[in-house]
Amino acid sequence: MINRDTILELNEIAGKISISIYMTTNRSEPEAGQDSLRFKNILKDLRNELSEKGIEDKNIDELLSEADALLNDSEFWRYNDEGLALFITEDFFRYYRLPFKTDERILIDNHFLVTPLIRMMTLEGTFCILSVSQKNVRLLKCTSETVEEIELEEAPSNMEEFRKFDVYQKSVQQHSGENRGGAIFHGHGGGDDDTKVVEEYLRNIENEVTSILRKKEDPLILAGVDKAVAHYRKGNHYHRLMDEAIIENPDLLNNKELKDKGWELIQSYFLKGMYDDLERLGNASETDRYSGDLHEIIEASYFGKVDTLFIPTGKAVWGSYKVEENQFSMMDSENGEYKRDLLNAAAIYTLKKGGNVYSLKETEVPATSGMAAIFRYA
Repeated sequence: MINRDTILELNEIAGKISISIYMTTNRSEPEAGQDSLRFKNILKDLRNELSEKGIEDKNIDELLSEADALLNDSEFWRYNDEGLALFITEDFFRYYRLPFKTDERILIDNHFLVTPLIRMMTLEGTFCILSVSQKNVRLLKCTSETVEEIELEEAPSNMEEFRKFDVYQKSVQQHSGENRGGAIFHGHGGGDDDTKVVEEYLRNIENEVTSILRKKEDPLILAGVDKAVAHYRKGNHYHRLMDEAIIENPDLLNNKELKDKGWELIQSYFLKGMYDDLERLGNASETDRYSGDLHEIIEASYFGKVDTLFIPTGKAVWGSYKVEENQFSMMDSENGEYKRDLLNAAAIYTLKKGGNVYSLKETEVPATSGMAAIFRYA
């Protein structure tokens, strides 16, 4: 998962020639089969740009050797996510699969383009979902964009498997004298006897889930029908079980659908810091600690004055800023002598100096300029 440390590391690694590539990829055919072809075209455009900058063909070949190797790596393109980011210098190559679509972008500069990654800092928190039913038990590790299943090695995977356990056989013999299944999660069946069986089933699940999550410390959301959720809470020993739950039959939902419903419930928990900073921004808007002026923000970020910065997702502002002369200029496009994204520069400066950066839709940034900042001091 990309976080603040990832972005700061990229900034430290950046060299005189730093190449950033962003592209959308596809998880399913037939679109996924075209991704390597589009990447080939991107590398062709990149070669032309490097050549125009006076770099010799031999050096370009060396610079792009690892990127070129991906073109014929079928395994690499088999495991696509929604997007791809690559970072290249003369002695460094790294890629990240992104859980969101991104505009195709190439930047050659003395630093990497990191603004498309900022949104992942805001949503970097992980949470877990425990889906319980008679037919299936799933423990999912999730972020706002990703989901993966955590294997349960000791807990029963369903009620049928639980019935094979000695503890179930003893419970049934003690309480009812017979082996019954039934739709006991949905309130149908034999009253107290079925309740005991459900509680024992969930207790076995809870034991392993709590053991796993105590090492991760992730918040946990339950997914299941009312009866299952209520009984699980009754026997729960994990201190970060959320009050909110997905109350429906989880067997009708795939992992991604469960993740999406879980994120709807928990996003305010993770976004609290951003919401608090937006409130601070509003409170500062009539003071000297607020600015929506790009020139002022660029200068302030360079000198460590920016406490919190809000930038628009997917937007670039091209121009130049010469710190020594305090010279600032903007241009209509990336074509020009100074091909520098000033929003990217402001974000890097702010992060390096310990400030916070948030990426929002342009309409959500409370400033007519599309960016805004809270200064540490007036």
